[in-house]
Amino acid sequence: MRTSRRAVLLGGLALSVAACGRRSDVPAVQAALRSAVEALPEHVAGLVQYQDSTSAGTTISGVLTLRGSDRGAVAASLERVLETVARTYRDQANVPTAFVRVEAHPADDSATRVLTTEVVAPPEGANTTTDDLDAHFDL
Repeated sequence: MRTSRRAVLLGGLALSVAACGRRSDVPAVQAALRSAVEALPEHVAGLVQYQDSTSAGTTISGVLTLRGSDRGAVAASLERVLETVARTYRDQANVPTAFVRVEAHPADDSATRVLTTEVVAPPEGANTTTDDLDAHFDL
């Protein structure tokens, strides 16, 4: 009885460690996010970056030039980008909740910036997460 209980506990511990050790395929996730965003008609320039590490956490970030001549139009374009990011991210394997820190500006005015938090305000904390995007877009 004692041996089988120990085996069950050790087996459960091994499964827990294995599940915690899974990380996303960073190059594949980043390629999927970039491809999806760059395919949008709103995208003019800039890259989406994806980071998933045990020490630095998981972040989707980028500085994008989007279509729109003023702050409101760029905000609308960024909302479309964020929905695409959320949908694409959900389809990736082994991805944890990520912070989303994307900023956008119009092509002719790099001083005008629209931040993710201005389009999808986080209900808690200072940063919007992929969970916040899912809730905002009813995904």
